[in-house]
Amino acid sequence: MITLITILVTALIIFMIVSMLISSGETDLDKQKADREKKENEFQGADPKKVYNKKWDPNIPRPRICPACGTALKREEFLYASIDDNVPPGTRRPVHIYGCKYCYLGIQKDTSIQENLDI
Repeated sequence: MITLITILVTALIIFMIVSMLISSGETDLDKQKADREKKENEFQGADPKKVYNKKWDPNIPRPRICPACGTALKREEFLYASIDDNVPPGTRRPVHIYGCKYCYLGIQKDTSIQENLDI
């Protein structure tokens, strides 16, 4: 009987420790996600010629921008592009980038930024 109680108490203690570790890990991930989203919302855009040139420091991550218009893109936004299939074997297949949803499709960006500028 004492062995059964000891096993149950030990299992309860292990369960409590594991649940505390999991909950603390989730709060760290939530904080990192909130910081990343805040930085993405503050970043408006950049010059594609400066970001996509060969002089960019490889230790600094490149911002997600559209190479056509320079608009900052979030993680869930993507580019419209096509890959050329008619190329000779052994050569690289060129990718034609048309742009993002703002420059290629003409969708208007969030106007809350423009309201703050008093234009």
